Amino acid sequence: MTALQQAREALEQGNAQEAFQIVRSVLRYSEKTWERSDFVEAWSVFAEISAILAGEEFTNGVQAVVRHPDDVQALYDIGYQLFEQGLPDLAATALARAHALAPDSAGVLNELVSALETMGMNAEACRLLKARPEVIQHNYLSRYLLAFNAIMSRDLETPRKLLASLQQGSYEHQEELASRIASMLARADAIKDVSSLDQQDLRGWHYVVTGAFLLHLSPYGFDEGMNGRYAFVQDTRDLCLEGILRLEATLKEMDISVPRIFALPERGSTILAQALALKLHVPLVYWSDEGHTEPGLIAAYDLSLLDGPILVSIREHHPGQVLWSHATCWTESFPVTADVTTFFYQVNHAPWESQMRVNPDTKQVEHTQPDEHDAASIAAELLQTQLKSEALADVPTLQALVKTAATSHGAAIPAALSTQGRRQQLWDSSPVKSSRFA
Repeated sequence: MTALQQAREALEQGNAQEAFQIVRSVLRYSEKTWERSDFVEAWSVFAEISAILAGEEFTNGVQAVVRHPDDVQALYDIGYQLFEQGLPDLAATALARAHALAPDSAGVLNELVSALETMGMNAEACRLLKARPEVIQHNYLSRYLLAFNAIMSRDLETPRKLLASLQQGSYEHQEELASRIASMLARADAIKDVSSLDQQDLRGWHYVVTGAFLLHLSPYGFDEGMNGRYAFVQDTRDLCLEGILRLEATLKEMDISVPRIFALPERGSTILAQALALKLHVPLVYWSDEGHTEPGLIAAYDLSLLDGPILVSIREHHPGQVLWSHATCWTESFPVTADVTTFFYQVNHAPWESQMRVNPDTKQVEHTQPDEHDAASIAAELLQTQLKSEALADVPTLQALVKTAATSHGAAIPAALSTQGRRQQLWDSSPVKSSRFA
């Protein structure tokens, strides 16, 4: 039985979600060339599924592709909608066909590249862009996308060649985009003597792309595809204290003296803020919705746990103000990158939340009770944690990177030393790839 037959069988049994997952595996982008009949059949099954799971307007778009599989506009429209719905892998398949039919359409190519970029297929995006030099020559956004995806593929020479042309022209966002590429190149030059910038240098490339520092590298599966990130992790008080100690060392290398700790209105953030205030012997100030401009350290457990207005209030740099987020999700883009973060995760459970453990008696997985003690008690207990001897083993390597970056000038300076402008967004793509849950 073929995958599409399995999908139809699941539909007949009323399992539309199961059918969708099966069809998604069929329609997921690959470099293969589709036979027209196979393409139509796959999208036909997808149309049946979307009639159940999606709205009428979206389903009509899918059906337009089924009826007219060589209609570039229909393919572009459904590709755009799929991308907006968080399905870049399906969007890329529709857009790839549109690109094959209209290879010189910059709009189609750029949308396809955006989908591939979101999938982490930056090298493939570069391959497609380089294959259309006429488009690159005449379309500003295409040039920018090539420069950006080249950096995300650890290629620094291509953006160097493109930078001058990116700094010219009248594109609407030209200054912002050109500045982004120039800053990445400047940061790469600044740290090249202390950071390998190879396929596993997560800390170095995070600095190049965002100007921010990554404090802790996961040791699990490092050489089996994780490269320093966590997939599933249950955070611990040990790791929280390690983050605080590494943060302290990082601030020292940048010669940053912290006059106060800002506590954000989220329980985990308040716990870490109280722990930091105790550790550094400085006052604790509770963050207001309007924000603060005074120097100090803004302590967050995880920026993704904060409400929208609070995120808006921490987007801007201010002199002497540093934003630290202990945990950061690496599989989704985010509007704000913390100046310093402890670790990257795909799925994380905070130490004071319910966590999974194996019962030693029954050997069954069970969930622990959340820690309901007040924030001050947990913060004090956290600082009493005894770290393993190897927990801080690579701090000298971290310090060397921070010290070198802190002595740079202009566009290469660390985000933690910036005094104005918005913080960089966090990309869901990176020059260092990691395995992830589907």
